[in-house]
Amino acid sequence: MCKKLLILGSDYGTREIAIEATRMGLHVITSDNTMSSPTKEASTEAWNISTADIDTLARKCIEEDIAGVTFGASDFNMTMCAQLCARAGLPQYSSDARAIEVARDKAKFRELCLKVDAPIAEGVTFSTQPTSQEIENIQFPVVIKPVDKSANRGMSYCSNSRELLAAFEKAQSISDKDYVVCERQLHGEEWVANYILEDGEARLIYFGKEYHQPGQNANMYSFICTTSNGLEQYLAEVNDKVKLVFKEAGFCNGIAWVETMRDKDGHFYLIEPAYRFSSETLYALHERVDGFNSVRWYIESALGVKHSAKSLPPDLVPGGKSCVGSYHLFTSDACEIASIEGLDVLSSMGNVFVDLPKGVGSKVAKGLNAGLVKIYGNNIEDLIGTLKRVNEVFSIKDARGQNIFIRFTDYDKLKTDFSANELYPQPLRTAQGKLPNPRV
Repeated sequence: MCKKLLILGSDYGTREIAIEATRMGLHVITSDNTMSSPTKEASTEAWNISTADIDTLARKCIEEDIAGVTFGASDFNMTMCAQLCARAGLPQYSSDARAIEVARDKAKFRELCLKVDAPIAEGVTFSTQPTSQEIENIQFPVVIKPVDKSANRGMSYCSNSRELLAAFEKAQSISDKDYVVCERQLHGEEWVANYILEDGEARLIYFGKEYHQPGQNANMYSFICTTSNGLEQYLAEVNDKVKLVFKEAGFCNGIAWVETMRDKDGHFYLIEPAYRFSSETLYALHERVDGFNSVRWYIESALGVKHSAKSLPPDLVPGGKSCVGSYHLFTSDACEIASIEGLDVLSSMGNVFVDLPKGVGSKVAKGLNAGLVKIYGNNIEDLIGTLKRVNEVFSIKDARGQNIFIRFTDYDKLKTDFSANELYPQPLRTAQGKLPNPRV
């Protein structure tokens, strides 16, 4: 009898997990409270049980002899997975409860960065509304953000005390925590660095640069593309420190990542971590770049498979022509999806993978990511050519027949960045000074 793998939720990346797990000969079950989804359709079996219903899921796991539980790019399902595995006696991503806490709490992440001298913007944590004296000590501009939300939810940029107080109230209003982070606002471009882990040892597997469509919000990244741009500097300044943070946090097996920005001072600073798939979920396609199947690694970690240290690939190095990119389909307006056109063309393209949790009839809010189109290119010109073709044939339309996602068309920026040979500042960053103590 084949082993059973339970996937929590129909999130980004879960369809790839279902497909790969099926290839591995596993009996794949996806559970959430949706009646149907692309992930459920790719699974052997589907349960209509909410991922928050741990009592029912734990009982079902025992009754059905589930061998392992996994999830996609969801912080909530990461937490539910840890609770479920502990309850059902199944292999865990990490046996250290602090790992989940650090992955979901930016203030805890800050503490570990400071402990190991990893680069992070100067800042402070407020558990109550900042006093006048505290505000006097703040050098604007700053960013205020809830410690437990992703995708920029509840985040505000502030240039004065009035904006800061309003931002504090906004962040606290959507947070499950009673404290928020205030950091110096960084100015620059952003990258995401993805790692695999085994027994606490981490390896950098891919490095992606984030792009927004000109004229749109700078933090609304419509396209993320793997690149060597900035990689040499990242490896020299940040990579080893990130690994130390992961170890201190108790990140043990599976996949983790960090988002980082290169500030106007020319150096990288860490923004936030995650202990799960990243939102662009380029893992499956990236196997065509480096030959390493990180989705299978992720699944095996959920099943409790122990890999040898020799099976870890080396850290990523600059160079290479092939690349992968993830097209985030951010909505320009709130609407109900009336039609999706061009899927047949995209499915016939051997270098494209479509991940659309939203379908016809789904209601979407403005600024929501309605889906992903992931692209492999033998080189950057090949990737850009495919991206142009996607823009020509693919659309998600509202009742008026209008396409509702923001098209990314800054092809020249992609090409220029990918081939850029950058020089980074010397000497490398020295140790940071002490930051204010958190008020938590």
